[in-house]
Amino acid sequence: MIIELFGSPGAGKTTFAHTLAAHLREHGHTVDLILSHRPAERSPHEIRSTSNLPTRQISSMIRRLTRPFAEMLTMARHPLTISQDVGTALNLIKILPPSSTIWSFRLTQYVSRLSRAWFQASSTGHIVLFDQAFVQAVCSLGLLCGMADELLIADALDAIPKSDLVIRLDAPTEILEARLRDRQRLESRIERLLELDLATNLKSLSIVNCVYELLRKRGRQVANAMSLDQHSLHEAVERIEKQITAQFSTEQMGAA
Repeated sequence: MIIELFGSPGAGKTTFAHTLAAHLREHGHTVDLILSHRPAERSPHEIRSTSNLPTRQISSMIRRLTRPFAEMLTMARHPLTISQDVGTALNLIKILPPSSTIWSFRLTQYVSRLSRAWFQASSTGHIVLFDQAFVQAVCSLGLLCGMADELLIADALDAIPKSDLVIRLDAPTEILEARLRDRQRLESRIERLLELDLATNLKSLSIVNCVYELLRKRGRQVANAMSLDQHSLHEAVERIEKQITAQFSTEQMGAA
């Protein structure tokens, strides 16, 4: 069973994925958690403490600059899968081409890596949870395309692999803005050059809403969640855990 999250930057996708995976494991499920490993993200401890901030910023930049080359070397060790992975990425980029060449390259690389992880997840007999995957990639491309409309976004959604459950993370604009400002505060000047600015990130709300409605029209399984505080986080996790358990049991009986 493949589960993917999507939502605006700052909505709490990675935090929710960690909490949901832990909750499912506590209830006896085997769960693979696949994280996007966004370089600028910090752990809760790092957010509370800024004593070693310059050192962490340098370390983050080194990881960000060397990661593409490391991933290319890894992909080169599996030549039979490269064509399919890159093909999926190029197809999405063709439908929703980013206006920036740099972002086009970065998203091609990201979707290629995601495609490989997705293929591996599809052959497992347990739960695989992505903190963001193809639906989020469509949101990002729709935001960066500059000319994306509902028809193009719909074409992109039809072109991607389908998960068994999609979870949308939502939050009020003022909370998203506060979280994004806090994130920017912890970034170096160079890191900020590699990130979208605050205004662009907030524009993603309309894209996310459009994607959500298109998914519903297509009959996709979409759950809604909020991670505004500990109470809303745990309420949503418990509710969605029950839905996953019921759906996973049904799928397992159908496969038996």
